[in-house]
Amino acid sequence: MITVNEAKQLVYSQAKPLGNIWVPLVDAAGMVAAEDIQSPIAMPSFTQSSMDGYAIQMKNIDAILPIQDELPAGSSKQLQLKEGYCVKVFTGGPVPLGADCIIQKEWVNNLGETIQIVGKTNELGLNIREMGSSVEKGDWVIARGTCLHPYQLAMLASLGISEVLVHRAPSTTLIITGNELVKPGESLAFGQVYESNSIGLVSALKAAGVKNVSILYVKDNLAETATAIRNALNESDIILLTGGVSVGDYDYVAKAAAQEKVDMLFHGVKQKPGKPLFFGKQNEVLVFGLPGNPSSVLHCFQQYVKPAIELMQGKHPVPTIQAMLTAPYSKKPGLDFFLKAYYQEGMVTILPAQASYQVSAFSKANCWVELPMDEALFNQNQLVTVHLF
Repeated sequence: MITVNEAKQLVYSQAKPLGNIWVPLVDAAGMVAAEDIQSPIAMPSFTQSSMDGYAIQMKNIDAILPIQDELPAGSSKQLQLKEGYCVKVFTGGPVPLGADCIIQKEWVNNLGETIQIVGKTNELGLNIREMGSSVEKGDWVIARGTCLHPYQLAMLASLGISEVLVHRAPSTTLIITGNELVKPGESLAFGQVYESNSIGLVSALKAAGVKNVSILYVKDNLAETATAIRNALNESDIILLTGGVSVGDYDYVAKAAAQEKVDMLFHGVKQKPGKPLFFGKQNEVLVFGLPGNPSSVLHCFQQYVKPAIELMQGKHPVPTIQAMLTAPYSKKPGLDFFLKAYYQEGMVTILPAQASYQVSAFSKANCWVELPMDEALFNQNQLVTVHLF
C-alpha cells in the first residue's frame, strides 16, 4: 500500500496529452487550444456607429442639417457625407465617409427632412467605433494552452472563426460491477441497492470535458469482468471500474485486469475513503478500479481520475486552497482522511455522515477536507487543505 502523494505521482506520470482534433466552437468549451490563434479580420471590419443617431461633421453641430440618407445595420452602402448634411445611422451600421461624430437620436429634434441638434458636444469621434479598434487583423487572440471558456468562443465567432484545434478529451468506458445493483426507478428487492455511480461519474466526466462515455454493467463474475475490460481496452483512453476492487471472494477487478495483461501500478492507497483503489495501464490506456461506495468513487475520481483527464487534455490540475476549521476534529493516524465538508468565506465545516456508504452529507457538501495521515488532532481555526468540488 502506498501513500496518497505516491499514488498521485504515479497517475500523473502516466497521463500524457492526447492528439489534437478540430472541433466546432459550440463544442469547444472547457477544451484546451492546441495552437496560437490569430484574428483573420479586423474587428470591427468597418467603421461602425455605436448608437442610433445621426452622422455629422462637428463643425456643423449648430446648423439645421438636411438628412442625406440612412445606413441601417447590415447595409452594404458606403456613403460620402455631403457638406452640410447628416446621415441617419443605426447601432452597428456603417458610418459615412467624412463624418467625425455620431449624435444620438435623443439629442436631436427631427424636423422631417432636416434635424436640429439640441444636445451639444465637442467630442470628435463620439459614438464611432473605428475599424480594428477591438482587434486588428493578425492580432494573436488566443494562446496555445488556453482552456477555452464561452466568452472566448463568442469572441472567436465574432472574428469569423468556426472551429478550433484542441487537445482531444479522452474517450472513457465505465464498467459498473455488482450483483446487487438496480437502476433508479425500478423496485428494490431485499438485499439490493440503487446504482448511482454511473450518474455521478458521467456527470463528473462531462464537467471535466469528457463527452464520449460508454457504460457497461457486469455481474460479479471473473469472465464477464475480463470480457468487459478486453472490449474497453480496444476503444477507450480511460477505463473506470466501480466495485469489485477489494480482496473479497467476489472482487474480480484486479484478477480480470491481470488476465487482460493490464500492468498494475498500484493497488491500495493509505487513504480513507478509497483505500482499495487500483491503477494500471495497458499501452496508453489508463485503468482505474474505484471502490463501489459512492463517497469512495467520487473522492477517487476527484483526486486521481480528474487530474489525469486534465493532463490528457493539456490542462493544469485545479489547485487546492487553505481554510480554517470551524470546529476541532480527531482521527486515527496512519491514513490520509478526505472528509465531506462545506466551505464558505475561508472557513470549512466537516459534516456528519462520513462513512463511505453514507451519502446524506452530499446534500450540503461542496468540498473535501484533506487531513494528513500522521496527524490525529486538529484544532478549531487550524488551517487545512480543501479540495473544492
